[in-house]
Amino acid sequence: MALQSAPGSVFVLANSAPSAFRGSALATAATGGLAPAALADASAPSSVSFVGLAAVGATLAAAASTRRRGQKVAEKSGRAAVVARRAESIAATAIANGNFTILVKALEKAGLVATVSGKTPYTVFAPTDAAFADLLKELGCSAEQLLANPDLKNILLYHVAGGSTMSSSLKNGQKVTTAQGGQLAVQIAGEKVKVGRATVTAADIACSNGVIHVIDKVLLPPAAPFDPAKQVGAGAPLGFFDPAGFTKVGDKAGFNNLQASEIKHGRVAMMAALGAVVQHYVKFPGFEDVPSGLGAVTTAPGTYGFAALFLVSGVLELAIWTQSDKKEPGNFGDPAGLNMYNPEMRQKEINNGRMGMFSVIGIIGAEVLTGKDGMNQLGF
Repeated sequence: MALQSAPGSVFVLANSAPSAFRGSALATAATGGLAPAALADASAPSSVSFVGLAAVGATLAAAASTRRRGQKVAEKSGRAAVVARRAESIAATAIANGNFTILVKALEKAGLVATVSGKTPYTVFAPTDAAFADLLKELGCSAEQLLANPDLKNILLYHVAGGSTMSSSLKNGQKVTTAQGGQLAVQIAGEKVKVGRATVTAADIACSNGVIHVIDKVLLPPAAPFDPAKQVGAGAPLGFFDPAGFTKVGDKAGFNNLQASEIKHGRVAMMAALGAVVQHYVKFPGFEDVPSGLGAVTTAPGTYGFAALFLVSGVLELAIWTQSDKKEPGNFGDPAGLNMYNPEMRQKEINNGRMGMFSVIGIIGAEVLTGKDGMNQLGF
């Protein structure tokens, strides 16, 4: 059966079709949903033509309207998905991605999740789990050890910059200042963008509070210059005290040499101050006639004892208790096994050594002026 070109052809098709078709939904749609009586009354060519064209127009209009509604729904759905993604914070985006599990754990450990979840815009150069795996292999440590690193927060802040910096605004040679206080150099060669030593593998992941650029390496901030003011020995009440400027920022070797000398002098001074008290009451066999005070080193056999002590000290200094560049100044181990070599005890030893040096100077100066040993000066 062929479609007729005459007016009312739609109805010729409908009326000549099998009864099963005429009762179907497709037939209803083709006739515009008109009742059977209306179809019977439309027998004249003009009426058939008018009703048929009206039915076709209504059908096409309905189909077009349906397509438009479908397109609008799809477009609206797509826009909603984009808005939903952009409505997520940097932290939520990183968590949902699945490739930043170590980074997320690090943010949680460092207490920075709230920072990258707030309204303040940030640009985050986010290393993937693969990048962290490479770093752990390079450092020879586990993820747990890395997360326990006291510098973890500084490392993470070295990956964060203020504001939303899109890739299109980056320029070759640009310096990006990070929240850690350092700077990252931008290198652009063709379509390849590097930030520091890392390459950007995915850019411009928009978030509600900034943007994420995925990188293939973990960025480590350069070590801060050595600061003498932050070393053990800069304690209360004076804090860091170097009015003559003997120490310099960045000169670790020079500082260590000076502090090692101070600790040695302090140890000798503490023993000397104690000896100035003990020698007033105690005399070793054979040294009964040796006077107390400074006369002990100028009167035999005290002179011989002083010479022997000087030689023994030299052997210990040059051959046994030698200073190592790999250890803290004055660190000669823990020979007594007291497990007391820690920052607190080191600070106390340095303070006691300083007090010992002042004490010895006072004892010697007073004896030169009065002729009395340390105890005589106190009336004993």
